[in-house]
Amino acid sequence: MKNIFYFDSNVTVGRRGPKDELSPWRTEDYLKEMEFCGIDAALVLHASSREYDPLYGNKKIMEEIKKSDRLIPIWSALPHHCEEFPHPKDFVKMMNDNNVRAVALFPKSHQYTLNKLVCGDLFTTFSDNDIPLFLSMAKSSQSGQQITLEDVDRVCSDFPDLKVILWCLRWETARDIIPMLRKHKNLYFEFSGFQANQAFEYLISLFGSDRFLFGTEYPEKSIGAAKSFVDYSIMTEEDRKKIAGLNLARLLKLEKLPEPIKQNENEEPILKLVKEGKPLNDILIIDAHAHMGHNDSQGVGNVWQRNSSAKGMIERNKLIGTDKILISSWLAIWSDYEEGNEIVYDAMKQFPEKIIGYASLNPNYVEDWDKEIKKVHIDWGFKGMKPYNPQNGVPYNSPKYQKWYEFGNEHHLFALMHMSPNFKAEMLEIAAKYQNITFILAHSGMSFAVAREHIEIAKERPNVVLEITLTSVTFGVIEYLVKEVGADRVVFGTDQPMRDPIPQFGWLIYSHLTDEERKKILGENMQKIIEKCKL
Repeated sequence: MKNIFYFDSNVTVGRRGPKDELSPWRTEDYLKEMEFCGIDAALVLHASSREYDPLYGNKKIMEEIKKSDRLIPIWSALPHHCEEFPHPKDFVKMMNDNNVRAVALFPKSHQYTLNKLVCGDLFTTFSDNDIPLFLSMAKSSQSGQQITLEDVDRVCSDFPDLKVILWCLRWETARDIIPMLRKHKNLYFEFSGFQANQAFEYLISLFGSDRFLFGTEYPEKSIGAAKSFVDYSIMTEEDRKKIAGLNLARLLKLEKLPEPIKQNENEEPILKLVKEGKPLNDILIIDAHAHMGHNDSQGVGNVWQRNSSAKGMIERNKLIGTDKILISSWLAIWSDYEEGNEIVYDAMKQFPEKIIGYASLNPNYVEDWDKEIKKVHIDWGFKGMKPYNPQNGVPYNSPKYQKWYEFGNEHHLFALMHMSPNFKAEMLEIAAKYQNITFILAHSGMSFAVAREHIEIAKERPNVVLEITLTSVTFGVIEYLVKEVGADRVVFGTDQPMRDPIPQFGWLIYSHLTDEERKKILGENMQKIIEKCKL
């Protein structure tokens, strides 16, 4: 957006531990992506500061930031008790000498306890010098453990003047983080993983915008996903400017910011519109993977999902220009398929031009398959099928599903398939047996590892297509899917309202694709699948 300064608060460069061979790591890679996405500045950590040794990594990042004046360094620290690291006062002097204005701690990676006894000298010194402390809520690649919100609560309580900023906080923490934000005025976080539906609007209404930061978690996550969440969410321009970059600049006490990055005048029309935060009203958008709560729902027990009724979802999707949403209800896949299907049918009646239903049938409860199939598909007009192994435990190639698949095959329906313990073998078997069903493999963009397995299935079975969605918004994976199976075999989905649809939308649009490829994935491919149905 024009006149918005984007300051990325969560970037890592340099060689790191576990990494897919296709995932970037060089500073030059990030600089290219900054220019492509329109990011003006970034707070950058060297991976060695987290994965190996803080002093070593801190030295490395000072070399990397010489590559661009848009890169601002953040250092990592350790407790000094083993005499392997300077005393906190000496360390702060080193920071000042190098114009470093923020610090991060990685207690799980570096194997110490985040408490007053071990880290008290560090916390006191950072607090006295008004140095913001960043803590990552991601799991350590070494130990698999992560900082808990109980740890964060203790630090914020013991050191109320210490500014604590959380990286990689996820949307599942909503019911914990909101009371913590009320309690601790010194607590902040960035939104790369906090993709809860309408999260910005709700949190700004409670706390204002001063404690929230734009961050991307590059290179793991898409920059465009995080940027679009800021651009499309409903807020004042003043709040948007604060979250996009000014809050971070204030925390770092930067007197002068880099010059705004120049906009590429040769961008394709879709990307240009999205950078301006405008809905794609003239382009077909079909969300192939969505859910819903009941009428007037503000969440369901397992996760907060603000405004998750059909009406709430339709309103939210106006921001990006979605035309149709393919929905299964949480209740149907989670516990009661009969009442859950009724919720979707009611939504279809409320919004017949907008909502298409996925029927969920649980083999552990269905007593009369002919009766259930007739009701949901013939009487109610559901064109989608949604068996759900993660909750019912029934393999997808179980004979229990035979009548349903036979009906779907006869009527050319489509089925959204979530992963199971033996997913590849099950999918190859049923996709070969029921070749008129279009099998949509959910969450194919979860990771490069998942993408590879799903690509193998799709290459063997032409009636398989790949759907992208997940919180991971894996950087580069959509381009990889397109490269391997073609843009005709990939479809857009969001998993809303568990997640807000905007980051998933931004992930796709900011992928390095042509507008023709974007149009296919956004809606044209799914429209063809829908038109095949013969109900």
